[in-house]
Amino acid sequence: MRNILKLTTATIVAGLIASVAYAADTKSIAISTIVEVPALTETKQGILEALAERGYVEGETLTVDYQNANGNMPTQQQIAKKFVGGNHDVILPITTPTSQAMVAATSSTPIVFATVTDPVKAKLITQYEKPGGNVTGVSDAAPIETQLDMFKEIVPGLKKIGFVYNPGLDNALATLGWVKEHGAPRGIEVVESPAPTTNEVILATKKLIGKVDAIYIPNDTTVVAALEAIVKIGQDTDIPIFTGETGGVERGAVASVGLDYVAVGKVAGQMAADVLDGKPVGDIDAVIAYKVVDHFKVVVNKGAAERMGVTIPESIMSRATQIIE
Repeated sequence: MRNILKLTTATIVAGLIASVAYAADTKSIAISTIVEVPALTETKQGILEALAERGYVEGETLTVDYQNANGNMPTQQQIAKKFVGGNHDVILPITTPTSQAMVAATSSTPIVFATVTDPVKAKLITQYEKPGGNVTGVSDAAPIETQLDMFKEIVPGLKKIGFVYNPGLDNALATLGWVKEHGAPRGIEVVESPAPTTNEVILATKKLIGKVDAIYIPNDTTVVAALEAIVKIGQDTDIPIFTGETGGVERGAVASVGLDYVAVGKVAGQMAADVLDGKPVGDIDAVIAYKVVDHFKVVVNKGAAERMGVTIPESIMSRATQIIE
């Protein structure tokens, strides 16, 4: 009996030691997004893949607290408070509003943002190179010039392009500015149609009928949530609908050239791994994804093009990475 007790005690002690060692080696991260749409879930996937490549494997050497705010900003702010109180090693917010909520909640916990269009305009950082403080991350600014050139190939007479957006989102405002800037030398005028809420998107889109040659939908979570309704309007009125991210093409837009969001997430994941390895977050340069990701997706939807009265030229078909029939 005494030997059995000794053995049992030794086993318990060994287990406790192992548990302590595991706790010491395990890192904790928190990931959140304002909504779940394909580009954002792909970003999360990329983050976890990059961390795993660096030895931080979920369920083994890494614990992950993931929260989705379901489009509700007060909920997002509550999630931010929960994360800050959770003693996580790194917080990884996905989207601009999510990142703003996290940055407002803490000035000490390291934050690596992802899928933020203009982090300077959003006041997450003041500069890209060695941003300092507790924040760095990855901008998913769209390759606007490349997109506009593609749109003109599909719609040769493109002179006016509608822009449906939520004026309360910094990323949408940043994209609007870039489309205006790069559209002007291409002879393209931007016609704005604001939609502060998803319920107003259909009306905002209908206001563009007869005023534009095509409509551009930015990576704006408010508007993208109603993309199928916008696509239906495009089909009914022969107005081509283009999107700022390629996931929208699978949902019925004509075409887009854009980022691989798994690759965007991997860039953020590598940054987070650097932080977990001990590098100060403020010493890690923030980056624009299209400058460091070496390939773009070119996605076209032949059926959508036909239903909106346009033909995708062979020059684009030949370089497409995905063709939706």
